[in-house]
This record gives sequence, structure tokens and C-alpha cells, in this order.
Amino acid sequence: MNDETLRALADPGFEQYFLVSPEKLSLLFEAADIHPDDRVLEVGAGAGTVARNMPRCKSLTLVELDERLIKILREAVPQARIVQGDALRLIEEIPFDVLIGNLPNTVTESLIDLLPRLSFRTAVLAVGESANLDRLRGKYVVTEVTTITGDDFRPAQPSVSRIVKVTR
Repeated sequence: MNDETLRALADPGFEQYFLVSPEKLSLLFEAADIHPDDRVLEVGAGAGTVARNMPRCKSLTLVELDERLIKILREAVPQARIVQGDALRLIEEIPFDVLIGNLPNTVTESLIDLLPRLSFRTAVLAVGESANLDRLRGKYVVTEVTTITGDDFRPAQPSVSRIVKVTR
């Protein structure tokens, strides 16, 4: 999918910015440490720029709120189970070993509060530059993976974010 198409698909109302940087995707997948027998859940799958590059895994479930993107996801990632809906409401119903999240920062803040109720090995999340992750420390190991900025996304994201790894 080319840059122009991704820019046209992005809905500012959903704060949609699609991660396209090969370097940052590589760092994300390295941090996720996905094994062939893992069940992977990606929340905020968008146009599938992460899912299309996903390492081999036992199962891949993609959750996306924006109905417009469901058909695109089905075509781009035919091996995945695609679920349209609110990730914060669905996440407790879907079993997974690895969680990947690239949601708007305000939604990610709510997702972080849900993590203690979830069963997983690794979560790799895009969080706002100023996100307070102290509430996870003690129960989890939180590791900074990389910073992601405007040029890592299509369209360019106006703010700076971080990718963090969360493990028990």
C-alpha cells in the first residue's frame, strides 16, 4: 500500500497514523519475540501495516474500530481473524500470548489500566511521550524499545511516541 493511499485512509477523528518504518517495525517485532506457537493479538490494526509484516505465529487476531478498514485488513492479512469493534471491550474475550498495540494515546492509557487483568507473556505498545508507566512497575518489567516520530508513520504523526515492551 503506497503512502498516498495510507494518507487518504487515515481518519484524523480516530487519530490514525500507520506505522511504516521498516526499522521501527523490525524493533517492534524483535521486542515482541513472537514464537511460531504464539497467539498474537494486535489492537488498533489500522490498514495492516504492522500485521502484514508479522512474524509467523500460531494465530493472529486483529481488532480495529474503524469499519472502513475491515475489508482492507481482510485483503491485506487473509490469514488473520479480523474483529471490528472497541479493543478495550473485546480484549478480555480474546486469548493471546503477545499483545501489540498502536492505539491513540488516550486509548492506550486505558489499555494500560487493563493489563493486570489480562494473561499474556509480552505486550509491545505505542505510548505517548509523556505516558506514566510507573503504575506497571513492580508487577511488570517495562522496557523502552524506541522512539517513533512523524516520519515513521503515514501520514506523519504530529507528536512523538515511544514503543515499550511490557513483560511479567
